[in-house]
Amino acid sequence: MFKPLRVTLGTALAALSLILSPQVLAHSDIEVSVVGGKLVVDEENHAPAAFGTGYKIFEGDFGDLAGGPLGTDDPGFLASGGTFLSGEQLWYNGLGTLSFWNGSSWGAAPGGVTLGVEDALGSTTLFSASGVTNSLGAIDQSDSGGGIHAHIDFAVSDLNPAGAYLVTLSLTSLDASGGLPAPYADSDPFHIVFNRGLSGEAFEASIATLTTPVPEPESYAMFLAGLALCAQVVRRRQRRNG
Repeated sequence: MFKPLRVTLGTALAALSLILSPQVLAHSDIEVSVVGGKLVVDEENHAPAAFGTGYKIFEGDFGDLAGGPLGTDDPGFLASGGTFLSGEQLWYNGLGTLSFWNGSSWGAAPGGVTLGVEDALGSTTLFSASGVTNSLGAIDQSDSGGGIHAHIDFAVSDLNPAGAYLVTLSLTSLDASGGLPAPYADSDPFHIVFNRGLSGEAFEASIATLTTPVPEPESYAMFLAGLALCAQVVRRRQRRNG
């Protein structure tokens, strides 16, 4: 006979804290629309944007409950009904290299580490520090109402240190028969940043460095000059009061 399952208050609260943790709540689908004949991600500007490029930043978490310790199918891709004609296809194009956050700065991913994207047709795109192979991948085909809601699989290789991993994609399209020319102009590039073993706070710090401008040397010089001027004013006042 099976013994009845006892759920204590502590167990229930622990499970609730996991469900409501920032790492779980942070992930949302990448919303796709068509504006002026061009594919657009996050038209309503819910996602943060990288400083300098303006590329939108989306988040995923290796080790979420569905993906196991090294994988995830978040974020997904969502286009509301009427965005596409029935049967039109949405694809991604992998760009650039695999970047890595080591807790203090962004740089190239360690040698031997790869991040794979398995598309809807079972083909895999591989990102590494040296570039991307098999860059094009299928996301989904629009339904009869012209909408899409799809998740594809992302996974990092076994040889990986804890940190954050960044890939860059753009979206492209094909007609219902899978042919060219593309029905819509490609989207602007965007980033997906994946958490691998960091706390929620540490992961969000890696995102913050992408969205915060780095002061130029001239700015530091002006800042230091301002501090020196303030110090002089304080000393003069102290002398007068003395």
